[in-house]
Amino acid sequence: MSVRRFRSDVSAAAEKAASGGIPGVTSISRGDSDGEVVVTYRHANLPRDIRIQALAQDASEYPDGNMFMLFTEGDDTPAAVTDAMAKAQDYLIGTRVCQMATELARRIEDALTRFQEDGDDVEMTDMEDGDDAAQYDAEEHESGDDEDYDLDSEIFGLAPSQARSPTSTGPVSSPSASAQAMRRRLKRDLRQVKEAGYKVSAISGLSQYSSRGILSMSIRVDRLGLSDEALEAWDVDETDYIVLLVRFEDPYTPLEQIAGLPASQYRVGFRIGKCDRYKPGALHASLAFQSGRAGVREATETSDEDPTPADAPFRKLLISNSLDQFMNESFLSLLKLRAAHGCSWDQANDMLVSNASWTAEERELNLKTGSASGALHVDPASEDHEILTHDHLQDTEPAAGRSFPLIAMQFAMRRFVKCTEFCLRCHRRLEKGFEALRPYVCSDPLCLFQYMTMGLGPNIEHEIRTEPYAVDLLVGLCYSAIQPRSSQGRSQPIVASQYPIRDFPVGLRIQVPNISREAIAANGLKARVRADGQRFCLYFEGEQWTHKHFLQPNQWLALPIPGQDSFQHGVVVYASPNFTYVEVQIMARSGVPAPAAATPDPTLDEYIAAVVLYNTDLDTLETAVKASVMSHVLDTLPPIPDIEAWLERCPQSSWRSMEGLSPAAAGLLQWIVSSNRSCIRQVDCPPREHEATSGEAKRNRQHERIPGMDGWMQFRFAQGSPDKELRFNRALQEVVARKPSAAQNPTIFAWHGSHLSNWHSIVRSGLDFQDVRNGRVCGNGVYFSRDFYTSLGYLDVCARRQWWPNSVLKVDNCMSLNEIINAPDEFVSSSPHYVVSQLDWHQCRYLFVQTQTKGKGRRHEPAPASKLSTKPADTNPTADSFHPQAKGLEIHGPEGNPLNIPLAAIPSRILPASGAGSSGGGQLTLHSLMKPSFFQALNNDNDEEDVEDIELLSSDDEVDQDSPDVPITPGIFGGPHGARPLTPASQASGEGVMTDFVPGSLDLLTIARMPPPSFANEMATRTLGRELKKLQTLQAKTPVHELGWYIDFDSTDNLFQWIVELHSFDPSLPLAQDMKCAGITSVVLEVRFGKDFPMSPPFVRVIRPRFLPLMNGGGGHVTAGGAMCMELLTNSGWSPANSMESVLLQVRMALCSLDPKPARLQNTNIITGDNNRKANWNDYQIGEAIDAYIRATNAHGWKVPEDLRRTATGV
Repeated sequence: MSVRRFRSDVSAAAEKAASGGIPGVTSISRGDSDGEVVVTYRHANLPRDIRIQALAQDASEYPDGNMFMLFTEGDDTPAAVTDAMAKAQDYLIGTRVCQMATELARRIEDALTRFQEDGDDVEMTDMEDGDDAAQYDAEEHESGDDEDYDLDSEIFGLAPSQARSPTSTGPVSSPSASAQAMRRRLKRDLRQVKEAGYKVSAISGLSQYSSRGILSMSIRVDRLGLSDEALEAWDVDETDYIVLLVRFEDPYTPLEQIAGLPASQYRVGFRIGKCDRYKPGALHASLAFQSGRAGVREATETSDEDPTPADAPFRKLLISNSLDQFMNESFLSLLKLRAAHGCSWDQANDMLVSNASWTAEERELNLKTGSASGALHVDPASEDHEILTHDHLQDTEPAAGRSFPLIAMQFAMRRFVKCTEFCLRCHRRLEKGFEALRPYVCSDPLCLFQYMTMGLGPNIEHEIRTEPYAVDLLVGLCYSAIQPRSSQGRSQPIVASQYPIRDFPVGLRIQVPNISREAIAANGLKARVRADGQRFCLYFEGEQWTHKHFLQPNQWLALPIPGQDSFQHGVVVYASPNFTYVEVQIMARSGVPAPAAATPDPTLDEYIAAVVLYNTDLDTLETAVKASVMSHVLDTLPPIPDIEAWLERCPQSSWRSMEGLSPAAAGLLQWIVSSNRSCIRQVDCPPREHEATSGEAKRNRQHERIPGMDGWMQFRFAQGSPDKELRFNRALQEVVARKPSAAQNPTIFAWHGSHLSNWHSIVRSGLDFQDVRNGRVCGNGVYFSRDFYTSLGYLDVCARRQWWPNSVLKVDNCMSLNEIINAPDEFVSSSPHYVVSQLDWHQCRYLFVQTQTKGKGRRHEPAPASKLSTKPADTNPTADSFHPQAKGLEIHGPEGNPLNIPLAAIPSRILPASGAGSSGGGQLTLHSLMKPSFFQALNNDNDEEDVEDIELLSSDDEVDQDSPDVPITPGIFGGPHGARPLTPASQASGEGVMTDFVPGSLDLLTIARMPPPSFANEMATRTLGRELKKLQTLQAKTPVHELGWYIDFDSTDNLFQWIVELHSFDPSLPLAQDMKCAGITSVVLEVRFGKDFPMSPPFVRVIRPRFLPLMNGGGGHVTAGGAMCMELLTNSGWSPANSMESVLLQVRMALCSLDPKPARLQNTNIITGDNNRKANWNDYQIGEAIDAYIRATNAHGWKVPEDLRRTATGV
């Protein structure tokens, strides 16, 4: 699918370039090899067009897992262009062809414009035009955004000046004094984080030579003391870790220097989430900073093996989107405001939001009096716990002694723990009136709009994973609400007043197909449709191409089915260059009848139809058409369990990237979930044959179930919409204050029944009496009844039902159990029904649903206990387990008996303050969310830190007295040379009998190591970094005997020189037999890379043992000097598309080749003792390898790389 999509995108980009849609790009075409794209660029300042080749390194993973490699054929390409190409390289991960060409052209245009303005060749930087950071030293601030592979040149043994200056000469063996000083400061700052009670880890980077990279700080959830109710609402477990990832894109800058920089100038990124360990794996941490790209997947997604503890995934929290955005956009600005004005975080945010500044008098007044938003708001339950209340910025020590990472972590944890107290969008403190369970937004209309449109509201993935049946219910209720009340079929004329739905989605820019008959007749594209299974071929004739720019790959469209009021919905997978032929993959079917799966009519092999594009803004449609279109689009929405299963398989992917899910259906699902601001929990699970979902297995809510409601599935409103909950709480306190008699039982319960189509609006805005459906005999107000069957009669059970076809529940009827303020004498009527005119006096607490899943009247059994993992249900409930009801005002169920309402089901904020019988008007703060065992959890964190993280925090003055008396050279991945734990693959059980090779046994001190080269450039360095990381990942998860090669990554301190051991050869090979006789277990290779890699090949030679020369009967493609004789390793056979994994595989295959002769060792009596003693070896030398390589290459007529000697010698 990805390769086909890549080819389709090339065709689409070619069409756009040909029409002038990409400035500067005159043409785009496919290259000579698979995955190659040729971009032709033209500019007035260039003497000729430049032909740029973009090579997709992994077209099978296109676009999300692919990146493009850029190069040109000519040697006369201007330096400004090559610099722009090199810098664009880092931004082409996960991009599509058209995006790649556009970004490339933009950067070249900027580079040429700057070149012309400056009048000479200038050093290009990654900074955009107009960035204030341009005035600072580019060598200190330049870095790529691709942190996937820890690619900083400095990490790989290159000092900062060498990494950026191709003209510098001479090796550098130690970091500069300034780099050492900055590393000491970073380590000191991180020790303060550790001393404050958090765990610290350097995920990537932050080496001896670099203070760039990703830092992890974390704390275990049970140390935050959150209640079980809060943990469940926020979907975190006690044993989870809350993790703050900090990515330093610039060298680490201390707090006192940050205060003097513009906030936009210091490039630092934040991500907050949760993890099973105190730190996530490096790959997962890197992917967290790419989460904006749709479809990014974890490395373990397709693996059948369980990830190791070190590869713990980094998962989003309920508020990750909001808090990530807040910290990335505002944290540095807030920090500077606090430093400048001496105010609190809340006061600084008020200033930032209002774009205001205080005079000295105003500052003194505000800090003296404080404000509702500016106080520290220390809660009683946490006032003694330094982790939650300590403010490092208020410490008495000078700014030079304060830790920037600690301040960031304290800010993030305070915002997480108190997330329900702040608006999710403007982040101002909310009006205090009740203790919310989940975060929400303030009353500002803009915040409410962005809550639903910018992804700052409910995390859809979270909702689907934790409450799949609640999401199914919401979609089903919406579907019912957009069906006309009196229509018996969609062919009858319908007016707007016939629709139960009150508010349609507005301003979401959802592009839908206008399937009204008038629109199809006027705007439909006539096509001859030929069906071939799920693939439809469309043939167009005539002048219809005003829409040609819409008929691109991935465009959704609808095809009417002849003779039916239904449509096939599909996505374009191919469009011919002249747009006369289009291939469409059918994804779903809508209309009457609408089957659960997309099933093309087998009797219609070919017909004429009017194609309807998804190109109409939903807002522009009339009400009747809008409702009809929404119904058809929801028909295409996959079942919620299918989306949940897909998210389980692809945990790091955006749900919107699921195949078969149209952007229109995704937009409607986003609106349906986000516009419901109530917290609805599924108490029951419907009968099913399949295993319990992850959401079912995680939750056991039987203690919240109301007994005696057989045949009804139960949902509980853990919290109503925040604004209505606030008004209810205020009204409750007001009534209790003036009616002391109501303090004993401040609320009563009653039923309300209504037609299924009304519940979409009821769930969102609450019950009102705006519409009259059943008369008002007892007066104006909302009608309730204590008798179950009285309210049941208002369900209109004989009315026509049309449920969402892909629903698991197939909801038939709904009834609510409502909490009402206990003041019947103030009702409009209290007999025979409660008629309440005060809209703020009642709240829905339970929703009882009758479904078609197992037939009417059948009991919906809860999930089996074996499937549930949390606290068990109370099988012997007592009176203390139920909420006390006012005598004589009890609620009755289907059997006519009073119902017992679980105490756990009532929101804690309205519970009596001093026992069940006292007033329920007390307000609660964070104290209600804190556990009694809060402080007992402080010592339960038993996740031991890794050795490298302990070393990270050690003082630079600390010396290991037991360390060997040998020079310690820092490796790329942090450790010194010498013995170290083996890689995971080498410890696999059973490998000892399958190979005699022992990883890590090679003494690298016996091998000459060249210093870091002076010619290192950015493109070669980054490419080698990616290759090395790929090999490290592969080696870590592959058994040693299966891989056949080994690299000691911890000892690789020069990116341009690799030492590789080939081992575990087939015992039947003469080479393997000779090695066994000689007592050796591996062939040691050296791989050296030049400045032009990957444009030029690496130089590969054998170091030891010596092989029998070809003239003496040897083979294996090893020359007399030890160099490999392979066309692949010359300019004649090399391709930039070759990966180093394939190179190692082909070298190994060459050594195993029996044609023309098998490889043999020159001497099989090498070892007489310690196989690591240098005196025992007669290694090949680099000089003889170069000479032998040149002789063999010339003899075959191959082309020798121009920089061979420089590559081989490193100078």
